[in-house]
Amino acid sequence: MKEVIDTGRLLLRPLKESDFEDYCDYAMDPEVMKYIMPVSSKKDAHQLFLNHFGEWTGEEGRWMGAAVVLKSEPKLIGDIGFRYVNKYHEQIEIGYKFNRNYHGKGFGTEATKAMLKIIVRDWPCHKIVAYCEPRNIASWKLMEHFGMVREAYFKEHFKFDGRWQDEVAYGCLTRNLKL
Repeated sequence: MKEVIDTGRLLLRPLKESDFEDYCDYAMDPEVMKYIMPVSSKKDAHQLFLNHFGEWTGEEGRWMGAAVVLKSEPKLIGDIGFRYVNKYHEQIEIGYKFNRNYHGKGFGTEATKAMLKIIVRDWPCHKIVAYCEPRNIASWKLMEHFGMVREAYFKEHFKFDGRWQDEVAYGCLTRNLKL
């Protein structure tokens, strides 16, 4: 991501190494991560953090992430990203996570809307997809807000901290997104 996107209350910009401590505030928070992945060590969190660095090349499978910064503080309050799950079929997955101190304030909606607009504007994309654990109601409600619909429910689809978890798949053709 080369440009900085101003959404009003937020800035979406490339992650910086100086964001790491703010990143750890939510990426190592068991409450935030309870549906995403087990809380890791700081070393593992740093590797996950670094996976979102670099130019947005559109390489299939590689996450292209952005920092979500609250303009009024300024503070990293989350991250949002996307990746091609299938470049030939122009399918892009979107994902996000936010510091729980900023949940319920519309920041996820604001950041997701901006990211979806970037995807539609700059990347060949026929369909947007997203996945979450079905108990993560806030996540799938955010997906539905933009017109995504539940397309699948996978029973015991992945292991999470030694136990099997279900997963739901959401999707929307880009022409049907509610932006």
